[in-house]
Amino acid sequence: MKGTVIDMETVREQLVKRPAKQSDIFVKYGAWAVAAIIITAAIFTLVPLGEIFIVAAALLTMLVLWGAYYVSGLANVEYEYCIAGAEFSVDKIVNQSKRKTLCSFNLKSAAGFYKTKKELSDATVISAESYGEVYTIEYSDPKYGRTLVYFSPDERTLEMITPYLPRLS
Repeated sequence: MKGTVIDMETVREQLVKRPAKQSDIFVKYGAWAVAAIIITAAIFTLVPLGEIFIVAAALLTMLVLWGAYYVSGLANVEYEYCIAGAEFSVDKIVNQSKRKTLCSFNLKSAAGFYKTKKELSDATVISAESYGEVYTIEYSDPKYGRTLVYFSPDERTLEMITPYLPRLS
């Protein structure tokens, strides 16, 4: 293989946690508070009615606890930035189980790269930021048009994407 150049595609994934919002805290603890109220009401209402209602109260308790667990998990959001060569994608992961791709595009087609949260009135915004510095990539999406992606890359991710992007503004 003398003289052969092998192009190894570089792949990087960075997982970041979404900062907790006031509404996240309300959803997380509110779900458990509502569950406690429903379970208490079910026990005091159904148990005195007899044996068959004790089984119904137990089933209702399990159902309500599962619902509270599910709803409180909706506040647990992470973002994954994936770089494969010049391809960049951002996925939203809810409760470490549900994944949805927010955007995917070629970094070479980006119109701008900014070290701040760029504000444009006529653009679609994809917010996938975490703690730390927020960067913005501007690109044109076939479905949404002019799009801004807010994200918080670490040093290694920045090193991998900057060769494909316009100069940092």
